[in-house]
Amino acid sequence: MSRIFINYRRQDSEGYVGRLYDYLARHFERDALFMDVDDIPPGADFVQVLEEAVAACDVFIAVIGPSWLTLADETGARRLDQWNDFVRIEIASALNQNKLVIPVLVGRARMPSPAQLPDDLAALCRRNAFELSHQRFSYDAEKLVAAIKTAVPAHPSFKPRPDSETLRRKEAALKAVRDDLVGATESPLYAFRIENRYFPVLGEGHPDANILFIGEAPGKNEAAAGRPFIGPSGDVLAEMLRGIGLKREDVFVTNVLLDFPGKRDPLPEELAFYAPFVDRLIDIIQPRVIATLGGFAMAYMLKKLDLPEKRGKIGQLHGKLIKTRLPYGEIHVVPLYHPAVVLYSASQKDLLRQDFEKLKLFI
Repeated sequence: MSRIFINYRRQDSEGYVGRLYDYLARHFERDALFMDVDDIPPGADFVQVLEEAVAACDVFIAVIGPSWLTLADETGARRLDQWNDFVRIEIASALNQNKLVIPVLVGRARMPSPAQLPDDLAALCRRNAFELSHQRFSYDAEKLVAAIKTAVPAHPSFKPRPDSETLRRKEAALKAVRDDLVGATESPLYAFRIENRYFPVLGEGHPDANILFIGEAPGKNEAAAGRPFIGPSGDVLAEMLRGIGLKREDVFVTNVLLDFPGKRDPLPEELAFYAPFVDRLIDIIQPRVIATLGGFAMAYMLKKLDLPEKRGKIGQLHGKLIKTRLPYGEIHVVPLYHPAVVLYSASQKDLLRQDFEKLKLFI
């Protein structure tokens, strides 16, 4: 994730910075947000430590409040004029290293003029400033997030837009998997499928989706239609996606079991049979995020990938970002409650919505 360095002075803008940090954390990983250089070892060159911290960032946010320019120490000397002022050192280093420096004005602050600044900060005045107002904070912060995402290098979890040939190739590969699934007479659920005139449910969505949702198994209605997550659970899923600016067609939705097993949990031999089909889906789509829906799908994927969290419960792991790797690169597994949880307990809707907010990191 592109690292964002937030430079500020506590006495001047701490309240605004706390709100800004929380807002940025909804769109970027917390590990990518850097605010304070703490625990500088005794004897260390603190200027060098600060310069190295700034060097690690891709974007530098200089938060300027109403007293930023004039704030003084106990002797009456302006803080900004002192050679050992951390705020000054960090900004000067960012400018010297030609970082993307964004002055963010809060509390109705105004940009200073070059004459009001030390020489090593004068170039800050040439950086276009961004204002965060109290009255429309969310609107302003959303625009700042968009500007950062446009300007900084792409996160490894963001896939480039596929060309038409890539889409055609992936669509053809998914059709081949679907054809093999339809003709899978050796499936332990094939006879049950034919007897009840059900369809297999491979999944649906964007063939090059960045986010793959995977649930437990299709239900009776899904098997009758040959589509995953339709009906009330599908409505909840669509609502959660809309809440983070996505549509069903932007993602891919499937299950660990690709036929309706009846009203029971999948059996080990059934999971073993369908696992290669699910693996083929993942290899074709190459999602950077696998979002599991429900405890069963979560346990299956964490165990399959042999992750340290594989013995955890969904009550502990929901909404967590679990980093791992597949042959095509780094991915995140994000356990989520099943959308049906809302149907049984409306109070869980806010919790589910909060967990879905974590997926904004990958949009």
